[in-house]
Amino acid sequence: MKRKAIYTRENEKALTNNGRDWDFHESETQEHLHALHPYPAKFIPQIPRKAIESWSRAGSLLYDPFSGCGTTLLEASLLGRDAVGTDNNAVAILVSKAKTAIYRRADLDTLRKFADEVGGGLSTAPARPDLIPDNKNFLYWFSPAILDRLAALKGLILRFDDPVRTMLLAVFSSIIVRVSYQDSDTRYAKTDREVKPADVDKVYRARLLEVLVRLPEIMFPGRGHVTVHQADARNVPFIESESISLIVTSPPYLNAYDYHKYHRQRIHWIDGSVELARDLEIGSHDKFSRTNAKPDGYFSDMDACFSEWVRVLKKGGRCLVVIGDAIVSKQPVRVGDMFVDLLERRGLHLEERWIRTLHATKRAFNVCNSRISHEHVMLFVKK
Repeated sequence: MKRKAIYTRENEKALTNNGRDWDFHESETQEHLHALHPYPAKFIPQIPRKAIESWSRAGSLLYDPFSGCGTTLLEASLLGRDAVGTDNNAVAILVSKAKTAIYRRADLDTLRKFADEVGGGLSTAPARPDLIPDNKNFLYWFSPAILDRLAALKGLILRFDDPVRTMLLAVFSSIIVRVSYQDSDTRYAKTDREVKPADVDKVYRARLLEVLVRLPEIMFPGRGHVTVHQADARNVPFIESESISLIVTSPPYLNAYDYHKYHRQRIHWIDGSVELARDLEIGSHDKFSRTNAKPDGYFSDMDACFSEWVRVLKKGGRCLVVIGDAIVSKQPVRVGDMFVDLLERRGLHLEERWIRTLHATKRAFNVCNSRISHEHVMLFVKK
């Protein structure tokens, strides 16, 4: 079997040629707060921006069922659209809330003062051993001195009210892997590196200063309101039927990633639930890389999501989906084609589809020899 990125019954060459408008290879993808927090498999902001501008109007309500780090939600807000997002991962919820909150000038001043406080060093910050997560594996992933420094930093952050607290916690979450023994955000293995308590201060302050440069870019009147729910995308009763004008989302890729695993230490530090993120995860690599695994369960889970999409979409509402194909048990799985079949059975009709080419050095999957070089972009309409 030839391993490649796309498996489709359609004309792959034609779809790729027509999909060049979705490539955005020369675009700045880290603008605004999109670089706030590392998050694997996130799509670039130009994709939801193009969709929102093309198929929605100011004041309409948008939905991202798999909101991740809030790319669609922030773009919607910046374009004057209200938005609702769901995700099962506490890290995703925290980051999305931090990115989409409405900040005042006083909040910016408070964040600057805190950056100065951290810049002075945290060696004298009050010890907060009560804030170190009760996890038997933490001494495998962190040195005792780093645990103490992170707990002291979190203690300082908890003094503030929202939205400052949420932003400071998001920055806190963003550095956890960097000051641990975990190899990277895309490799869940221990690495031998020395991390000093002062590194926590240095890395945290550097990331916060980056936020302070970008934050004024989103501080303007007329932004849309964003609501984020930690929930299972297969059941979203809190979203009213026929209330959504546009869905823009990139569902979990089948057999590609384990979102809860690589965020595990972060979830503990922000008082989230690893079990919730793990048990509700759709398409996880751990599950579908097993011997003789079958993709049926993934499509059953996604079909339950599609049922909710049809329910919440208005008549004439559209849905833009970005997804990749997969290999399960050494067999290619035409995920994009299967999505078309399932969604059309549910009453969402394919209006147009493309294949986009990912930039060779800007892939959200930072995996050696990754096959994820192309992905489907599909537009559906509820008639």
